[in-house]
Amino acid sequence: MSPIRFLILSDTHDTAFPSLPISGPPIDVVLHCGDLTMIGGLSNYRRAISSILSIPTQPHLVIPGNHDVSLDPERWASNLIEDEDDPEESARALRLFEDVKQETKGRFALLSEGFHRFELDGGKSFTIYASPYSPEFGGYAFSYTPEKDRFQGKIPDGVVILMTHGPPSFGNRDGTTSYKLDLGRHGEHCGCEKLAKAVEKARPLIHCFGHIHKGYGVQRLKWERKEIEDVKEEEKAGVTRLQVVGGDNRGKSTLLVNAAIMRRGEEKGNEPWIVDFHV
Repeated sequence: MSPIRFLILSDTHDTAFPSLPISGPPIDVVLHCGDLTMIGGLSNYRRAISSILSIPTQPHLVIPGNHDVSLDPERWASNLIEDEDDPEESARALRLFEDVKQETKGRFALLSEGFHRFELDGGKSFTIYASPYSPEFGGYAFSYTPEKDRFQGKIPDGVVILMTHGPPSFGNRDGTTSYKLDLGRHGEHCGCEKLAKAVEKARPLIHCFGHIHKGYGVQRLKWERKEIEDVKEEEKAGVTRLQVVGGDNRGKSTLLVNAAIMRRGEEKGNEPWIVDFHV
């Protein structure tokens, strides 16, 4: 059976969506790990949806990020600025995504927090646990306080893909500074240690995320010795990079993917990742 080919990206923030067409092999599934926009807005959501749907594949699976503020109804209602914010924008934004899901017959979906299973053509399938939440920062959306363990007991063991907006923080777990995917602009670890503990328990084959732009990259965590190693990249026409994950690695290692596209200032954006999963 041929592998399931995922294209993974995050943090496109209105203007950083990769140039199309994306070259390389045909894609089976698109995963967007949040921050479609810089500050929400219906027109910005529409452009983001259009950009994602322009990638020829199905399904297109998306979670919000902390910048997609009006997709978080509680945050939107509690932070309205009188005479500036539309009280109905959150409901309209969520309705927009639901309408697109219906129009595409599920080919595009904004995933709710929780466990999902998807069946593809040819009898292939995969499981995914999705969460838009990240540690509290600047009053943005989908946040939790540092002391809260949002993921304890929620991520099923052996799930194929864990998709979160924020990264885990493995820090100096293996006695070195080898873990790099949550490093901020000053070299500090910005990820969530409690999420890292949940990842260790569930041991997904792939954990993809974004949020920390500086941490863009791919590493592999081998669970037996808790070793974190860099993964060799294979260039694909200078646009995408390819990693291969086999089902025989289940419980043995996790591929960690920071797919943040936007970089600082006017720099050219990062490239999305292509990951092949052999069922």
